[in-house]
Amino acid sequence: MDDSVRIAIYIRLSSADEETGKHKDESNSVINQRNLINCFLDDSDELRHYKRTEFVDDGYTGTNTDRPAFKSMISRIRDGKYNLCITKDFSRFSRNYIEMGDYLECVFPFLNVRYISINDGYDSQDYKGTTGGLDVVMRALVYDAYSKDLSVKVKTGMRQSRMKGNRTSGTPAYGYMPDPKKRGRDIIDPETAPVVRRIFDEALAGRKPSAIAKGLNEDGVKTPSQHFAELYPENRKYRNLSEKQAWTNGMIYPILHRLLYTGASVGGMTKKPSPCSKYNIKTSREEWIIVQDIHPAIITVEEYEKVQSMFDLEKVPERTPRSYPLRSLVYCGNCGRHMNRMTRVDKFYCLYGHHGGHEGCKGIISPRMSDMEKIVLNAIKGWIEQNEMEFKNSENQHFKKMQEKKKCRLGVREQEEQLRFLKRNKLLIYEQYSDGILSKTEYLQKKASIDEEIKEFEDPKERIRIATLEGEETFVSSEKDALCRAFGDEEKLTYEMAHAFVEKIIVYRDERLEIVWKYKDNTKGVADKNT
Repeated sequence: MDDSVRIAIYIRLSSADEETGKHKDESNSVINQRNLINCFLDDSDELRHYKRTEFVDDGYTGTNTDRPAFKSMISRIRDGKYNLCITKDFSRFSRNYIEMGDYLECVFPFLNVRYISINDGYDSQDYKGTTGGLDVVMRALVYDAYSKDLSVKVKTGMRQSRMKGNRTSGTPAYGYMPDPKKRGRDIIDPETAPVVRRIFDEALAGRKPSAIAKGLNEDGVKTPSQHFAELYPENRKYRNLSEKQAWTNGMIYPILHRLLYTGASVGGMTKKPSPCSKYNIKTSREEWIIVQDIHPAIITVEEYEKVQSMFDLEKVPERTPRSYPLRSLVYCGNCGRHMNRMTRVDKFYCLYGHHGGHEGCKGIISPRMSDMEKIVLNAIKGWIEQNEMEFKNSENQHFKKMQEKKKCRLGVREQEEQLRFLKRNKLLIYEQYSDGILSKTEYLQKKASIDEEIKEFEDPKERIRIATLEGEETFVSSEKDALCRAFGDEEKLTYEMAHAFVEKIIVYRDERLEIVWKYKDNTKGVADKNT
């Protein structure tokens, strides 16, 4: 198969659509973008036969390029893996006109990469040696200005709502429930408010957060996440939540620090440094929007202030997380929770068992992290080999179908040409009959003979066959194929490699490791410590 053109298809669905759980603009859905781009390529005599790799960012904003599939695609483009990038329109690639212009005018031309935006009618091949023109610049400016203007309007609206004491988050804080009579207001939750009260009472009595957490676990009290998962089962945030989740001191501290339990509405605790920024920064208490006596209080202001002074919560240092290949991937085989790393012995343990949450979790400790990394690296290499075999088989099958389709097309063209010839002859003998050159008997005999040949060439079998072949899916090289090619030569496990392939690593008591892959079409791998 000719690989002089290597196509990267980029698809993005906005984060706003993802948060609502439905598509605000159906034309921008992943499926419709995919169909539009593949139909465009299939209709192009120049591009229809080349391999395609699809990169999809589902639920990411276009105002910045901090998107996993986008970064993966650009990395492959810089490595020379692809020399054509295609999107539905400019806004799917980027809504930032400076970044968009940088790619159009600098990055892609330097890398000799062709870029096509279908709905904008833009093909960089048409602008070689020139810029894209004022229309391209204006489109990029409009996309960028629209995003920033929308961001400012949303921010202003939320601030106005907070100043009235309304809740602007999707769900109320733990201890409260939505007020059925007033939109944006909360009332006491009879199930969880006593738990909040208990936490503050024990803190005021001098108990440490770790001791409070252990007591809640021993009494079987549901964690905030478990409580909200039951109330909102459709929320993707709680999709992978373990039923055996436990209280930890990391859950107790935020509750003790929340001023809203005094009955005040508190907003503006974080902000974006600029419109459409991907970062949130903490604000000082002076910048908070505090409206007193908005909802029923669970504790008094005096109790709140006393707890702050006892635990000095304002000065709790923020930890800088250390990055390592298996970070956030290791789970307990008993309760399903993330396991914590013990730096001293370089192993993982289940915090749930440590805090008295479940007897079955106690004593579950992983092999050394260095051993786990070797196991995972070998498993990924095996996964890559298996995927490459499947890819080659699919590619060969696709090539055979393309050849078969080509033969069918040639056969149909020959049929059409012969039919045109016979119909011309049929018209000719009719004219001869009209002019008296042929008798009626001779005309009817010749007409019957031609009609018989026409009937034979109008046999629909070949057309039905080619229609069936045309209806089959176009062969598309997927994101996992691109990842396999990118990491196939790696001899050491990296953070990027592990998180590209592995969904989770489950540790069992017998030191067996179960590897769950991100791509569900491959079989889950089970690895033993001694493998």
